[in-house]
Amino acid sequence: MTVRNRRRALGGLAALALTPWLQAHAQPARRPTPALTEGPFYPTEAALERDADLARIAGRSPAAGTPLAFTGRVVDTRGRPLSGRVVEIWHCDEYGNYHLVGHRDRTTDAGFQGWGEARTGEGGDFAFRTIRPPAYPGRTPHIHFTVRDDRNRRVLTSQAFFEGDPGNAKDFLYRQLGEDARRVTMRLASEGRGLRGELEVVLAA
Repeated sequence: MTVRNRRRALGGLAALALTPWLQAHAQPARRPTPALTEGPFYPTEAALERDADLARIAGRSPAAGTPLAFTGRVVDTRGRPLSGRVVEIWHCDEYGNYHLVGHRDRTTDAGFQGWGEARTGEGGDFAFRTIRPPAYPGRTPHIHFTVRDDRNRRVLTSQAFFEGDPGNAKDFLYRQLGEDARRVTMRLASEGRGLRGELEVVLAA
């Protein structure tokens, strides 16, 4: 066997040996997070504070309700983290009322910010401090969220839900998701006196 043929044979063996490793470690494509309606309650007024803590406003009592640490990652369909993306969230307070939408005739929680934003880090991670929103007529508990890209363009609007909530089966938006519902459903775990939930947000290319 010539040197050239020997190198070709060894190269072929190396490729065969490497193939199972590549197959085992290749990142499977993720399906993008499903889009859902913004709803009628996106804030039309500026929040008192522009941060990621919806459960506390300086100089006021903490928000009523069960504290919730809402964390997650923003990635592309290959699972690569996307840094520098802005995630916005908004949801109702403990009494089922949205803030910053001009409802002057409703009793709202003065300690609840109603809306917040966070920028993803190098690992695509984000973190919010808020409360677990309750159900209100016609809707299961949920958190609205949007993601803006590094050019400040909104690229996704959706909603996050809570695993095992009895209202999910009756919620018209949750039901229409079918199998995709699991992509926007968080499993909650106890953390101190509150809860923690995590969500992976997958952006289409």
